[in-house]
Amino acid sequence: MIKKRRHKTVGQAIVEFALSTTVIFLLLSAAVDLGLIFFTLQALRAAAQEGATYGSYPLVVTNNSGRVTAVTLNYEEIFRRIRTAGGTQPTGVANLLDLNGDGIDDVSQPAVFSKDNPTNPNGFVIIENPKGANPSNLSGTCATTTPRVDMRNAGQNCWIRVTIRYRYQLFFPFAPAFGREIILRVTHTMPIRSQFVG
Repeated sequence: MIKKRRHKTVGQAIVEFALSTTVIFLLLSAAVDLGLIFFTLQALRAAAQEGATYGSYPLVVTNNSGRVTAVTLNYEEIFRRIRTAGGTQPTGVANLLDLNGDGIDDVSQPAVFSKDNPTNPNGFVIIENPKGANPSNLSGTCATTTPRVDMRNAGQNCWIRVTIRYRYQLFFPFAPAFGREIILRVTHTMPIRSQFVG
């Protein structure tokens, strides 16, 4: 009888070990992924803030005679600032040079960002220039060509809003319901700081 109990106890311990190891592995994988997601969001926040900070100082466009024709945002440079916020080489957990995760540099992909359509809601970098007195209720676009209006009026009630989306590949896909990837999204809004009036 003693031998039978001993064999039964050993078999029970193996089953308990297998069940508990599975649960521990799932919890560990969740902790690893949550930590990596947190650090990725931090990198995206820094990039969105860098782009919005640069874009909050708009360009004054003049014609050949030196007359101001518009006050506008330099969308290409804002995008470059976002991409290089973490350096010019992909390092760390978030590769800002490949936001859509297809392994190709985003600089030549209009699906990620297009200077001709910077507000494309399907892009991975969205740069908007909304207006409004209340930052929680912004809409429309600030005029750039009408004298003494919006950005040509010292940026009155004009804002820049940078949204970055990032395709994050799960390190440990601990639940089939989540799939292999999730889309992270970060937005940063700043007032336009133009001092130009005219």
